[in-house]
Amino acid sequence: MKKLKYLFPALCCVCCCITATLTSCDDMLDMGNDDVLYADHNHLTTANDTVNSFVGILAQLQKVAVRTNLFGELRGDLTKVNESANANLKAIANFAVDDDNVYNNPRDYYAIINNCNYFLAKADTTLREYRYTDGAMSDFYVFRAEYVAVRAIRAWVYLQLGQIYGENIPLVTEPLLTLDEADAAYDSAPKTDLAGICRYFIDDLKPYVSWFAYPYHGNPGYFGYNSSMPSRMSVLPIQLVLGDLYLWLASINQDPMLAREAAKSYYDYIDWTPTINDNRGYKRKNVLGYEGDTWPTNSYSTGNYERINTHEGQWFRTSSAQSFGLNNSDVIAAIAMDSASSQGHFNDLRYLYNYNHEDIEIAASLSPSQPCIDYSDSQVFWDYYSNGGQRVYVTVPATLLTEDQISQHYVGDLRLPANFSINQLTEYSLQSIVKTYNPQDVIIYRTADIYLRLAEAMNYAGFPKFAQAILTLGLDENVVRWFVLPQCTNAVDSAFISYFEFDQNYYVTRVQGRVIGGGMNEAIINYTRPTTAAELENWRVNQMGLHSRGSGFAWNNPYYYPAETDIPADSTGYPVEPPVYYQVANPSTVAATRLEELIAANEELVAEAEQWGITAPNLDDYTTNRERLAVVDSFAQHLNDLYFSLWMQYGDDVQTWYRDVAVPQVKGRQIAVIDSLLDIESALETPFEGFRFGTLMREAYRKGDPTVLARRVAKRDPALLGILSDRRNWFIGWRGQIGR
Repeated sequence: MKKLKYLFPALCCVCCCITATLTSCDDMLDMGNDDVLYADHNHLTTANDTVNSFVGILAQLQKVAVRTNLFGELRGDLTKVNESANANLKAIANFAVDDDNVYNNPRDYYAIINNCNYFLAKADTTLREYRYTDGAMSDFYVFRAEYVAVRAIRAWVYLQLGQIYGENIPLVTEPLLTLDEADAAYDSAPKTDLAGICRYFIDDLKPYVSWFAYPYHGNPGYFGYNSSMPSRMSVLPIQLVLGDLYLWLASINQDPMLAREAAKSYYDYIDWTPTINDNRGYKRKNVLGYEGDTWPTNSYSTGNYERINTHEGQWFRTSSAQSFGLNNSDVIAAIAMDSASSQGHFNDLRYLYNYNHEDIEIAASLSPSQPCIDYSDSQVFWDYYSNGGQRVYVTVPATLLTEDQISQHYVGDLRLPANFSINQLTEYSLQSIVKTYNPQDVIIYRTADIYLRLAEAMNYAGFPKFAQAILTLGLDENVVRWFVLPQCTNAVDSAFISYFEFDQNYYVTRVQGRVIGGGMNEAIINYTRPTTAAELENWRVNQMGLHSRGSGFAWNNPYYYPAETDIPADSTGYPVEPPVYYQVANPSTVAATRLEELIAANEELVAEAEQWGITAPNLDDYTTNRERLAVVDSFAQHLNDLYFSLWMQYGDDVQTWYRDVAVPQVKGRQIAVIDSLLDIESALETPFEGFRFGTLMREAYRKGDPTVLARRVAKRDPALLGILSDRRNWFIGWRGQIGR
């Protein structure tokens, strides 16, 4: 039996370059040797202790950043390991990792865990200082922000161990300062599996969510621990880690109620904004921005598809110091890495996925797999342009593209061609994958990733229309009211959905969307009082649907979400839409003419109003034009009020119809369709980020069928179908691990 000394190094020493304000060093410097950190201290008791020990833990994360991506990506279906790759990478992709594989080293994960354990055992969370915040002097808890951050890091590290090793994982939560302690701990520590890790750390994190804040090391929005990224990006928000734990446990236990907790945890971070001066001004409500990879608008009318408008490179910047949670600020958290390959902790992903030109010409080891390409090429790009005031919908088929564009995957979703390019220079293939090269650092959380997991959780929890809105339309309060609430068939479900608030026009330019008219897959949503019939077709939400980032206008794309999914067996009895109120543009100053214009524009609503006892005024009862204008305007206001009242009632009627007729017949079908769309979106939005194998694992767990995962991965290598049909083969062994 291997002793725990092979798993637990002594605590790392602290980075010596950190200054009081944490202005950036060139890189996060070498952390020295494996000597015990603060071995002569009983407690961490000063502000400097918080900074130094926290940065020491961040430096340890550098050791596992690259391999965490590789284990999550190479075991999936979207990445091909090229012949030029080394044997260690090939072994990961072939599920043949042995003890000698350089990436199979749980010791480095436990180094982080041990440092976290030490910090959590020694930090004095009651320690307070008197600080000037929010215009007044008040108590400030010195260690709490770092304490929560470290607790989240420890849980995240264990979750990675669970995904890689599966079971027989030593659960050690006390610091080990000597090898003798490590030997004893190996014998006594309980061994757990992925589900056990989730259960333990859900309970471990929940009490501290309310403590979450970004540590104020200098300025969390601008200054960082290396030359690349702001310090706030080094924090793994506790709400997101908790959401991941819930989502995994919901899948493993096949428990949709846990999926609801996952959704709430993700939303808690999306909605979280700072409350004190130290943190205000750089974290806002996270939304999916309004930019996507698109064809220029004039391409549709001219048929000239020479180039695309590319925004994907902006979604992966870790050097941005601007406010995050908004458009072009997609990155939430990352592991800060060194800037040059000669440094100790360089992000090797930059040259594993891309041509290496820094030291010597080396071809990329990893490239998009055929399944990854197929996912992208098979999408139908759907958009529109205006012609004489009329909206013309178009697709971009292969017949409109050149052979070069087709070979570069410009047909279908545009995220792959915007992100991936390959050219030949002599014998070298100059492959470039933007999302793996542009960031110096290893990204852990992006806003798009969180919304995708939120959609996964909501769909499994039984709210497919919420998940569909994330993919196709975006979210705001009216989308939730008109599109999601009708799925709620009881008070518990309605109360759950009311937890999620997405205000109109919250800190972001709205995105144009469209409503087609009544029916199950459609809804009339009015954000401003319409004045023309055309305005009923145009409306705006706070953020774009995720699929629209690369496939055009996803909301009414007939090739994306099958309309028959929402058609119940008994589709009769759908509530009739009430008449619409139209304001008269530039109404006459003559009362009689104004009344005529008002009635002519609203004949249906006027007829409906009469049934409610609201009748047009008799102008002969008034003597002056001013009096007549006043009663006409009063009548117009009554019509307007009736209009909104009728539409509120219409919403209630739709909800009743949906509950009594539609939901029992179509909801299961909706969930299944959205499940397939989530698989597609994972392949389009997140390839090469290290999440794919975990996404496939969760789906297989939820469905209770390991072949769900096996069939996906076998698309890149048919030989893996039989191997991965046995769940035990999903995971790898480690040095000294007993069993599988």
